Amino acid sequence: MKKPIIILALALLTLVAGAQPPQGAAPQRQAPQVRGAAGPVNYSSPQAILTADQMLLYQRVTGGWPKNTNMSAPLTEMQKAQVLRDKQRTDDSTVDNNATTSQMTHLANVFKATGDAKYKEGFVKGLEYLLMGQYENGGWPQFWPNPSHYQVQITFNDNNIINMLTMFRSILDGQAPYDGALVSDELKARVQNAYDKGLDCLLKCQIIVKKQPTVWCQQHDPVTLQPTGGRAFELPSYCSMESARIVDFLMSLPNPDKRIKAAIHGAMKWFDTYKITGYRLERGMIDGERNTRLVEDPAAQPIWARFYDLAHCEPYVCDRDGLPRRYLSQIGRERRNGYSWYNSNAAALYPKYAEWIKANDPRYKSKIDLASKGGNETGVYQLFRKHVMNPKDFDVVVKPGESVQAAIDKAPATANGYFKILVLAGTYHQTFNVNKPSILLVGEDREKVIFEINDDDAKAMAEAAGGRRASTTIVNIAAEATDLVISGFTFTNKMDASPTNPNMPQSIQHRMVVMGRADRTIIVNCNINSTGNDALSLWAPGGDGMYYHADLNVSTPGVDFVCPRGWCFATRCNFYGDGRAMIWHDGRGDQTKKFVIKDSNFDAASPTLLGRYHHDASFFILNCRMSANILDQNIHYAYSDQVLDPCVWGERYIYYNNVREGGHSGWLANNLNKVPTSEAHPQPWEQWEFTALWTFNEKWDPEQVLRDLWGIMEY
Repeated sequence: MKKPIIILALALLTLVAGAQPPQGAAPQRQAPQVRGAAGPVNYSSPQAILTADQMLLYQRVTGGWPKNTNMSAPLTEMQKAQVLRDKQRTDDSTVDNNATTSQMTHLANVFKATGDAKYKEGFVKGLEYLLMGQYENGGWPQFWPNPSHYQVQITFNDNNIINMLTMFRSILDGQAPYDGALVSDELKARVQNAYDKGLDCLLKCQIIVKKQPTVWCQQHDPVTLQPTGGRAFELPSYCSMESARIVDFLMSLPNPDKRIKAAIHGAMKWFDTYKITGYRLERGMIDGERNTRLVEDPAAQPIWARFYDLAHCEPYVCDRDGLPRRYLSQIGRERRNGYSWYNSNAAALYPKYAEWIKANDPRYKSKIDLASKGGNETGVYQLFRKHVMNPKDFDVVVKPGESVQAAIDKAPATANGYFKILVLAGTYHQTFNVNKPSILLVGEDREKVIFEINDDDAKAMAEAAGGRRASTTIVNIAAEATDLVISGFTFTNKMDASPTNPNMPQSIQHRMVVMGRADRTIIVNCNINSTGNDALSLWAPGGDGMYYHADLNVSTPGVDFVCPRGWCFATRCNFYGDGRAMIWHDGRGDQTKKFVIKDSNFDAASPTLLGRYHHDASFFILNCRMSANILDQNIHYAYSDQVLDPCVWGERYIYYNNVREGGHSGWLANNLNKVPTSEAHPQPWEQWEFTALWTFNEKWDPEQVLRDLWGIMEY
């Protein structure tokens, strides 16, 4: 979840010059940059009152507030009218990112300073909202009264529940600004009940391993209280960041009972065992681009991964595909740089814990030491665990010298789950045809499982075919081979692709590596190399196929070397060309057909055009990096001397957050505003919304397919 950017008037906030929205614009969803005034806050000041008044405008009929909204900037009359219309919304009230609790705190301060009852009324409505949202077991969802998807989970993420319990504790203790006439005795009694239930739920959610309390997950199931997932990259886990804040809260409570003491001792022991030593986190401009990475450093202070998996209690990171990875470099730039994967929050607990023991449990003998080596150095866990393929997980295992085609032929004609084939390390001079549905074809190591075809191989295949010309495409995918998954190979077509026409030296031949006619094709974790054109060609009949790629390295001097017909999503890929347009798309027949490329790199041996088309096409290029050898030219129609297709839907290129070495002439500028809104999506699009599921109009979720198979094929 995003870092809080709601303007919290917990201090007097003054807007930076020029930060106001334009006349008539919709209320800003992102807060402008602010700076706080020095010295004590004057909550009776015009700015503090303006902020409080506008908070009352934004307050929903539920009593809660939306998140990520600037409530300090003065509103135009048009904006006020929109805010008043939005008051009736019941789908965006939340405590996420400090929403609701921060507005309540400001209203309480302004009421205390001015005595104006309307601010008390707004606070009480907010308090009623918090009480209304509590589950019977004491937990709270992230949004209410109408949560959806992961929002229903009991949510410790971003300190949501801790913020509420802290406020409740302050109300019950009569701490400013919650003292005086703000909260009635009747309401305080209800707050006490909610606080007690909330604290009980928090303790019950603590993950217990071998009867020992450890830490918490970011989200817990609202019924079972077990760890559960949030967004796609937030998997059920041991979570250090939010757990540190929970422990800090528990240590602040007076007269802790046995349950609280055990919870604190157990969590601190876990923090000490699972800290990471010998590494530091680097964020910022690294080698000319924004990046985040772990760097070995024996002198580094301890850090913790945000997430540790439940199976091994080992650190992981995750992209929006929901697949846990061990290295930051294995996830795309957007999530790598846009989320807090490592932190040092628990370090601040060590001195507090020592003092807490003295005051509350002096007989307890603590053995933790922030200066000791972390579990990654003592052998408690592997920091970068490498998955090892287990042949027992597969239906057929192919060894060097054996036929992959023979393994495919063993698959049933009718799918009943995936037929799984493992190919062991070696060099295979073979081509094969996939003509059965639901096949999982996995190489044990993409650098060591090599399929290679050269001119000598082609001659041998022709001789074996009685002199007939044999296909030199390494992977042939028939239309009936739906739901194919390929991972872990190097495919190289080395056949001579010299021009057949000496008068056209730039016209090299097709040298396909993968040729597909099937729908729902997944090709990931492969090297694809060719000497000619159309290396990766997925062309389902009628151009009605859906294709998914991730973690590919594709290299060829040929043109259109990734050229899907239909819907295609590619992420974390490296494309390397040499003088001819690299990507191509055919989107005829349906305006929703598109080619989406995210978090990928484009490079070339010589000046090379990014892409071209000669039928209606749609390209989304997001969070990509291009070398200086990618020409400073937009994707364009393939021919200047003829029109093969009028392309009635016009130019459709969407760009966001792309960088070209040496800059660009404007064509690569962000233009998400060109993505049309609709009744179903009235707000401007955010780049993270362009997912694989969205690409395929929610008809196919290839990333769920990979998640289901990940325990077998992890790479």
